[in-house]
Amino acid sequence: MVRMEMVSRVLQPWLGAAFLRASDVCARACGLLNGFDPAADDLDGLYRQLDSLLFGEIRALTQEDMRVLLDDGRTMRVRVDDVDQMADELLYLALHQLPHSAWQYGRLRQFAMTHDSLAALRALYQDFTAFQTADELELIARTARAAHPAYRWRGWLPEENNG
Repeated sequence: MVRMEMVSRVLQPWLGAAFLRASDVCARACGLLNGFDPAADDLDGLYRQLDSLLFGEIRALTQEDMRVLLDDGRTMRVRVDDVDQMADELLYLALHQLPHSAWQYGRLRQFAMTHDSLAALRALYQDFTAFQTADELELIARTARAAHPAYRWRGWLPEENNG
């Protein structure tokens, strides 16, 4: 079960505590994540729901300005790419809880191959390790490092060994 604190921990660096206090976006995202049925629901559909929720809430609360006050006092404009990344990071909270079965592994792998989702790569790398060879895990790591900025993977993926 995804707890609101987990959702808040993901969103606070992007949106700031003041935004999260003024909004019920954490509760609503938590509802989407906990309402996801891993046996029947579509991963892409969940991602799109999270993305739409975040964009709509940020747009409404900022009166379409898309600027938020971060915890360090800076005001930042939230870009569409930022919203996509937030939705992807929230998606990992659901992917982390998928049953560890061959069927879910295949489904997750298919999603990772057809979507630009660091969350899917992370779930494959961390949560579905037993279904893959060392070479496959290294390919996932190289892909994550090459396709995404380091601040998004540094907390769970070791730096590349260069010799």
